[in-house]
Amino acid sequence: MIKHVAFACMLALAPAVAYAADPTVIEAARREGALAIADSAPGENFQKFMAAFREKYSFLDVATGFYSAPTGRVLARVNAELGAGHLTFDVMLAANEAAWIDMTREGKIARYDSPEFAAYMAGAKMDGYWAAAQAIAVIPVYNKNVLADANAPRTWRDLLDRRFANRKMAIQNAAAGTQFNWSYLLGETLGPDYEKTFATQQPVIMATGAQMTDAITRGEILLGAALDHWRAFTPEGAQAGLVAVYPAEGTPLTLAPVGILAGAPHPNAAKLFMDFILSREGQELLNTKLYGMYSMRADVPPPAGQKQLTDIHPLLPTDRESYVQASKNFPQHFQDLFH
Repeated sequence: MIKHVAFACMLALAPAVAYAADPTVIEAARREGALAIADSAPGENFQKFMAAFREKYSFLDVATGFYSAPTGRVLARVNAELGAGHLTFDVMLAANEAAWIDMTREGKIARYDSPEFAAYMAGAKMDGYWAAAQAIAVIPVYNKNVLADANAPRTWRDLLDRRFANRKMAIQNAAAGTQFNWSYLLGETLGPDYEKTFATQQPVIMATGAQMTDAITRGEILLGAALDHWRAFTPEGAQAGLVAVYPAEGTPLTLAPVGILAGAPHPNAAKLFMDFILSREGQELLNTKLYGMYSMRADVPPPAGQKQLTDIHPLLPTDRESYVQASKNFPQHFQDLFH
C-alpha cells in the first residue's frame, strides 16, 4: 500500500540558495549557441518560460529546435531519434515518470549532477539524471452550477455512488499519463477492486484534459473523475464555477520530469537550462506563476488559492519496479476494464 504520512518528512525544508550558473558552463554554452527542447507542457505558458530563460542567455537560439506535443508524441519522437542515432534534442520534459525510469536504465538520459537536485525529495527525482519540473494532482473536478456542493463527492469511494453512473462522469484514455497514475496509485491505496467497481459506472472516456474541462464547463457531465488539478484554478475555470476535490484517501500525483538526453548536441546549454528550470526562481515562475501547478521543491509554495502539497495527502509510487511494469501493462489493463 502507498503511504502518504511520510511525505511531510521527506519534504522537509531545504536551505534556499539563489540560482547562479557556473561561468565555465556559460562560456561553453555560448560557443554552442543553441538549445533544442522536446516539451509536453501544455499551452503557450511554456513559451513564456522560455522567454525568461532567453533573457538570461540571449546568446542561445532556443526557438529553432523547440518541439511541443503531448507526452506520447514527445517520447515517440525522441526515442525514434535516439534509435536512429541522429539526436537533435538536448533536453526533454515529459509527464511520464515510468518512461523516464526506463530510459535512464537504457542509457538514454545523460548524467548531470545539478546542484538543484538537493532541494527535491527522493520520490521526485533520480539523482544525477532528472527531477520533476512539474507536479500535477489528479482529482475529481465538478461545476458547482451543475452539481450542487452538497451532492459533490468528498472521497474516491463516493464516485461509486450510482448517481454518478451511466456516463455522468469522465476519465481520460489510456494514453494519458494522469490516467495511468490515477489507476496505479488508487489501486495501490484502495485495492484492485476499486477500479473494477468504478468501471461499472460506465464513465465517458475522453482524449484530453482540455476536452474534459470543456464538458464539465458546459454541463455535459457532472464531473471529471481524473483531471489535472490546475485546470480548476485557471481564470476561465474559476469563472465557470469549477471546483477541485481533494479526496480524503489521498491524491495521486503525476510528475513531469526534465533531464538531458544522452548525446545531446548542446550539452552545456542543456546544463544551464536544467539548473534554471529546477531552481527556486525557475520553479516559482513555471509552476506558481504560469501554470498553477505544484513544485516538488521544498522551498516553493503552492500557487495562490491552492492547498499546501502536504495537506492534500499526495500519493507517489514507492516501488518503481512495480510502477514501470504496470505502465507497460496499462493499455491492455485499461482496455479490459473500460471497453
